[in-house]
Amino acid sequence: MASALSQFEHSFYIGSYMSGILYGVNLVMYFLTLQGLLRKNNHNSARSRKFFAIYSTILLLLLTVDISVNAVWGELMWINGRNGPGGVPGFIATQTSAWYQTMGSTSVVCMIFMGDALLLYRLYIIYGSRYIVITFPVLAYLAAFSLAIIELVLAGKPGGNFFHGKTINFGTPYYTITIALNIIITVLIVSRLLKLGKAVARALGRDSARMYTSVASMLIESAAPYSFVGIMFLIPYALGNPIAISFGQVWAKLTCIAPQLIVLRVVTGRAWGREVITQAQSNVEFLVNGRPVAHASGIELQSHGGYSHGTATLGETATEKWNGSTKSLGSS
Repeated sequence: MASALSQFEHSFYIGSYMSGILYGVNLVMYFLTLQGLLRKNNHNSARSRKFFAIYSTILLLLLTVDISVNAVWGELMWINGRNGPGGVPGFIATQTSAWYQTMGSTSVVCMIFMGDALLLYRLYIIYGSRYIVITFPVLAYLAAFSLAIIELVLAGKPGGNFFHGKTINFGTPYYTITIALNIIITVLIVSRLLKLGKAVARALGRDSARMYTSVASMLIESAAPYSFVGIMFLIPYALGNPIAISFGQVWAKLTCIAPQLIVLRVVTGRAWGREVITQAQSNVEFLVNGRPVAHASGIELQSHGGYSHGTATLGETATEKWNGSTKSLGSS
């Protein structure tokens, strides 16, 4: 018992410490997102900018609730509860189901489903807006949502505990489905991006295409770190090991950071969108001063002096070849 208690305390402390660092990372990304949304040259529509601002703000508020609850619970456990009835073990046994703990757990569940919803939408976009691709993931999403509600109800009852009893019987399949869903989406997105990456590299050239085809961009677009840490949490959680609390806290923060990274890429125009995906597969050749530079229509060619939507700038003349016919696009 003493060993398990010691493991729990160490894990909770390490998880809380890492959570504080990750909260700072998310704050930076949040303000970078707002800064990008407020720029005059932002390419997103007014409706999209409003959605991203609200979405990011809700994520930050939910993460703040989670961080605050863990901070308060840790203080009460190690300071107020140390001299209370039963000491720290007594506090853990009686206060795990406290109302504010349930509120913190609910905030994490909300972040998970907001993040997964964004991943499902990105999957839909990256696969060319085909509903058939997201049919199974959506069913898994709904099943996980049902199990999450049951888990929250059981954990919030007097004597309830996220890591013991009936709660874990529903928590294990819930987290299994959620993390499996993340892995499936990650694999689908990465495989699709690897395939499209070759087309984009041909279209934009290796240097200009790097922001779409680099390893970092694929990891962010697919939320791969989120899935990886989810596996690290699920294994000890299913085994009832106290170290699960440490991985769980880090994973909970990634449920906010992963979608926020994607939003930041979308806002700054570095994410895969409908235009890039469609144009990467089109058979369009751009010529600058008679030399081919890309196979795409309307893609911003940042490495050639500020191209935007097939229009030449900096005094260069652009010629567009579409299925064999050539026409001049003019020069600035």
